Amino acid sequence: MPAARLRLAAVALVVVAVAVPVVFGLLNGTTGALVGLAFSGLLAAVVACSYLLLQRVNRRFDRLERRIARARRRPAAKQAPAAAKPQLPKGLVTQAHLRKERDRVAKRVQDITNLFEMVPIRAGIPPLGLWTASADLLVELVDRFVETRPATVVEGGSGVSTVVLALAAREHGIESRIVALEHDPDWAETTRRLLARHGVAEYAEVRDAPLGPTSLPDHHTPWYDESALADLSEVGLVLVDGPPEGTGPRARYPMVPLLLDRLARRCTILVDDTARPGDADVVDRWRPLLPDFEFASLHLDKGAAVLTRT
Repeated sequence: MPAARLRLAAVALVVVAVAVPVVFGLLNGTTGALVGLAFSGLLAAVVACSYLLLQRVNRRFDRLERRIARARRRPAAKQAPAAAKPQLPKGLVTQAHLRKERDRVAKRVQDITNLFEMVPIRAGIPPLGLWTASADLLVELVDRFVETRPATVVEGGSGVSTVVLALAAREHGIESRIVALEHDPDWAETTRRLLARHGVAEYAEVRDAPLGPTSLPDHHTPWYDESALADLSEVGLVLVDGPPEGTGPRARYPMVPLLLDRLARRCTILVDDTARPGDADVVDRWRPLLPDFEFASLHLDKGAAVLTRT
């Protein structure tokens, strides 16, 4: 209600309050005048309360109208943004994290179970998947070894994979020559002791092959001593898991170009650690050298690729 109307109503009520006692006095003398004054006093109290109440209502309406006007003038772009997604504290474990970890552990348990079913591991081996080959890679390696029964196997690096291949050769009666190239003399000796502990020393050979320059004109990172390849032929299975990444750029590249003329007609090349960009790049650089090979990625713990020619 506008303020002017409130003031007009107040004036009218004041006039009524003064006129009533006069009218009552004219009609009934002194008694009428007193009754009129009492009525006027009551009416004045009611009018005062009503006036105050209407003033408060009027102020509220004014504030509401101003808010509506401001909201209409405000650009749509300046409206309050949607509530941001709450940020979880660092280190908080969620149900999604727990489900992912559960699935990862279940997969590794299954891989290790499969591996121990495929080969009779009856002595200690280093922990799988840390700085050694992961269990899923070893399952893939043994599976392809048993399926293809290659005449010669070459490994870049030695360790648990060498022991597993030797155990599979004995278990499945595969007459295969298994040769692991190792640049570290101490680790080479450790692998030989592992082979002896498992009773398969005669099934695999660990060759000392120190890192040095290669004959490849466009490759400058050291690789295994090429003389370690001199007597190899009919290589039907290759495991590329060395030299270590810290050796230099594309450290594992020379394996294919230096073995190219020694590969068997039916051949499988298994490459570990392709989750690392450097090793994935090495596989891509091999493609022009191996036009008759099929390339495939394997979803293993550390990433892997397999190149096959059948």
